[in-house]
Amino acid sequence: MNKANSPRTVHVIDPAADPGPLPEITVPRFVENGCTVTAVIIDPADRQQLLYGVVTRPDGKLAGSYYPADPVRCDHWRIVTADGTHYHAASEYHAVEALTTTFATG
Repeated sequence: MNKANSPRTVHVIDPAADPGPLPEITVPRFVENGCTVTAVIIDPADRQQLLYGVVTRPDGKLAGSYYPADPVRCDHWRIVTADGTHYHAASEYHAVEALTTTFATG
């Protein structure tokens, strides 16, 4: 057995090594239809890319979350409601709209 190509080969990583540049992450919030929308955006200086968003109802309870299934193209939006049900959305706008209206009443 060639140990160099073994899937169990362990490589030692220096914990003091410089991890390199880390992408900037911002967490903007805004209110829509009385609900708080929180988005997690990576590297806003160069190419803004939404990782996911969370919507809470006016009473502070979770309405659901949304994310692009294709994060490279920011396409194929998904919604996950507080009860775990998954839905498709046409765009980020439609995902936020659904979570702040239809799913905010649950």
